Amino acid sequence: MNVILGVPSYSGEVTVWFCDSLVNTIRVCPEDIKLFPVFLSYDALIQRARNDLVAMAIEHDLDALVFIDSDMQWNPTDLFKLLAYEEDVVGGTVRKKSDTEELYNVNTQNLKIEDNGLIKVNSVGTGFLKLSKKALQALWDNSEEYTNENKSCRMIFDVKVIDGELISEDNVMCRKLRELGFDVWIDPTVDCPHLGVHKYTGNFMKYREEILKPKLKVVRSMV
Repeated sequence: MNVILGVPSYSGEVTVWFCDSLVNTIRVCPEDIKLFPVFLSYDALIQRARNDLVAMAIEHDLDALVFIDSDMQWNPTDLFKLLAYEEDVVGGTVRKKSDTEELYNVNTQNLKIEDNGLIKVNSVGTGFLKLSKKALQALWDNSEEYTNENKSCRMIFDVKVIDGELISEDNVMCRKLRELGFDVWIDPTVDCPHLGVHKYTGNFMKYREEILKPKLKVVRSMV
């Protein structure tokens, strides 16, 4: 299996935790998997950077693309978990950079864990996300073509206003995948620390359990 690790980095920088995760991922990589880290830097348009990474995966006929943001930390075994799933679109959970709320890069009303160990969601951010060759080709074939520096590309990622709401490029991509018949999944056991002013860590399974706890009902009797 040949896999691009696609890393957009506007500043051209990554953190030491990212470096540590990448080095250890390469160190424990199984022999039947070849990883090709690709860093796209200094592009102020994140949607264009992500589109270019998909174009590279298509051009070189690779088996999968794993998006990893430059401010991520991850457990190397989690990357190989994502690649092992038969599902075409599987992401890990990323705690958002908030000091006031515990929020994640997941849009869903469903928290049911299916027999495959995954949760089907509306969308998941591209902080740590696997897209199979099948999913990449479908996105490529069904997205508007444009030219960038004399190279043909497709507007797979884009920021749009939909029903009066501003939708980010990763959510637009997930919406497009679902319209094409793909399910979008998360592995709720894959937690990726998000690196900023602090290291934002989370535990999605515990977060899920708290949400699913029965709510106490207060019954008022009228005399």
